Amino acid sequence: MRDLLTPGQRRVILAATLVTITITSLAGCALFDRFSQLTIPIVLTDDSDAVDVSTNPIEITDDVCNETLECVEAYSTDQADYYRFTSREMANEFESTLDVGFVVNYIVMDLSNKPDASKTDQRWAMEQLGGTWQDYEGTYPDL
Repeated sequence: MRDLLTPGQRRVILAATLVTITITSLAGCALFDRFSQLTIPIVLTDDSDAVDVSTNPIEITDDVCNETLECVEAYSTDQADYYRFTSREMANEFESTLDVGFVVNYIVMDLSNKPDASKTDQRWAMEQLGGTWQDYEGTYPDL
């Protein structure tokens, strides 16, 4: 019996199938997760009319992101230290080691190293991070 498909048609079907399988398997990957593109400077330079609660930002990436702490970006402000990771799992794992931490997707706030910060400003800073791109639906830690 004669084949209904030509060799060219078989190659096209095979290629389409492989592309579909690849896209499906990468669906959970950061490549397709828009929150993986949210950087700390985007959070710190929120254009809203709200009070600026991320005062005196200083980049500390070179000082803290290394083999021990595998973050890709870090900033310190008067209210908290911010760390960005390549995966949600790494962010959650790091946040679990902190005395007072807050995590949204890939970014972790460490509030425990800022004892002189206003608790109100720290709460607003958490709400600013949680509200960036309107995705956070969880609770905020007690300060």
